Amino acid sequence: MSFRDRAAGMIGNILGNYDKSLFGLVAPFIAPLFFGPEDPVTALILTYAMLPLGFATKPLGSLFFGRIGDRYGRKFALCCSLVGIAATTLGMGCLPIYKTVGAWAPLWLALARMLQSFFAAGESTGAALYLLENTALGRRSLISGFYGASSIVGYVMASGLVVIFSMQGYIEEGWRVLFWIGSVTAVFGVALRLKNREDDTKPVQRLPVIQVLRENKSALLSIILASGFSYATYAMPCVLMNGFVPLVTSLTKTVVMQVNTLLLIIDMLLLPVFGYLAHRFGKERVMFIGAFWSAVLAIPLFYLVGGASLGMVIAIRLILVILGVAFAAPYHAWALERVAPEHRYTILCLGSALGSQLIGGPASAVSLWLYQLTEWVWAPGLYLVAIGAAACYVIQKTAIAVSVKD
Repeated sequence: MSFRDRAAGMIGNILGNYDKSLFGLVAPFIAPLFFGPEDPVTALILTYAMLPLGFATKPLGSLFFGRIGDRYGRKFALCCSLVGIAATTLGMGCLPIYKTVGAWAPLWLALARMLQSFFAAGESTGAALYLLENTALGRRSLISGFYGASSIVGYVMASGLVVIFSMQGYIEEGWRVLFWIGSVTAVFGVALRLKNREDDTKPVQRLPVIQVLRENKSALLSIILASGFSYATYAMPCVLMNGFVPLVTSLTKTVVMQVNTLLLIIDMLLLPVFGYLAHRFGKERVMFIGAFWSAVLAIPLFYLVGGASLGMVIAIRLILVILGVAFAAPYHAWALERVAPEHRYTILCLGSALGSQLIGGPASAVSLWLYQLTEWVWAPGLYLVAIGAAACYVIQKTAIAVSVKD
């Protein structure tokens, strides 16, 4: 694969991730607009709860685009999914709010999120698959790190614009513009992907979905647990903290979002570094270290958030980001080796979809609910302990398994 093809694939990934990350970033600001301003904590919990609302549609989308990708090629499936993301993001920017239509507002928002999840199911995993399958085996961890960094560029773009709009006091009125920008950039991403070279996917015998899942059930479970933890290690420092920190400290939402943008830039820069470390010392070793220390440090770190200064909040979030990056940087290269080529798109997309919806997506809502239920500032750390332990088990188990060869 040429440098131009890799660059075009990563730029498309950047633009797709802008759209996918935007909702979680604007959630603290639009929650009162869609659920009413009477109870801000409940409104925020309900808005965060929409992050995993694609529980039904994202797995369906992963099967739909997975079968297309395995049957007709990665490039075709990726272009279709990005067109759908553009259309649904445009629609989200046109939704009516609670003041206008009452209880219909959160219902329309939920339906839009579900549709976006359907089309997003074939996006990031499929793009990584397209890049890594056309990369030499010995360089996949390194390219996986760079691919992860390109995903964060999309998050940085979204976070930066949210900060600018917030600092100008325009976000409550101008949040729609952020979604409209996303729809335009996604269309640009499709144009770039159409210029990529065709992949080498060859038509294969179309086995029933049930048979494909049965033959790959162990790999599917491993990918569900690993991808869910990887998603959560982004969501907790970069989504949950945006709403949680203002509840337990004197810091404002605007200040917290400024910190968020800085952390995303650091995340982006660290991903290639940890991709290189995984290339140098082994994927499983680096991923296990990230998961293990996330589980060990989760409760102490959240305990320190209560009443923390700006400097302490930055330090806590930075530690969580670094540990998450250690796990996420080689994740795509690790997942690629769990499944044979003829069923990779289907199994990897489905595993990622289920992991994000069952484990990663609910992280912010569940963690905030644990805090509301117990009033313990460290309660959100309980969730990270549980999923970190599960990720440790998966990586330790697969470290001694024989990798599937291309």
